Amino acid sequence: MKKFIVLMLVSVMMVGVLAGCAGNESVSNDVELSEIHEAVKAELGESYFPDRDMELQEVMDYTGLNEEQVEEFIAQAPMMNVGVDTFIAIKATEGNGDAVYEGLEAYRTYLVEESFQYPMNMPKVNAAKAVQYGDYAFFIMLGGYDDTIDDIESDEAREFAESEVERVEKVIEEFFK
Repeated sequence: MKKFIVLMLVSVMMVGVLAGCAGNESVSNDVELSEIHEAVKAELGESYFPDRDMELQEVMDYTGLNEEQVEEFIAQAPMMNVGVDTFIAIKATEGNGDAVYEGLEAYRTYLVEESFQYPMNMPKVNAAKAVQYGDYAFFIMLGGYDDTIDDIESDEAREFAESEVERVEKVIEEFFK
């Protein structure tokens, strides 16, 4: 009988601990996409190049997602197809964060492995990243260009593009701490 009571007390304590963790997670996940977007634009300044809002249908066409998976989104791309800078932020409907992330990752993979790109854009395309925080997912293909780098296929060009994406990723991450 004592073992049963101890087991019940441990079970109740575990449920309390898990409920406490769940409560913290839901609070940290209540962020505004517009605030994240503004923070990203502020971080990059004049190196934020997307200048056209994307429609949901366009995002769905690129990612394979459907309307039922997307609660809210902000997406921007360049007006001219010479540039590749793209920012997509999606708040998925409850429980669809993984599916949204997978759609963004599939789009990234397509860009890297199958799409035709101007050579000057390859470091940025290869540095593109999809990230997820619960039911929020982001596609980051942003950042400045370093005109001092002559060889676009160099490690230096790749490292610069990756560092620009990391800057944006750190800004986004701050909203989920």
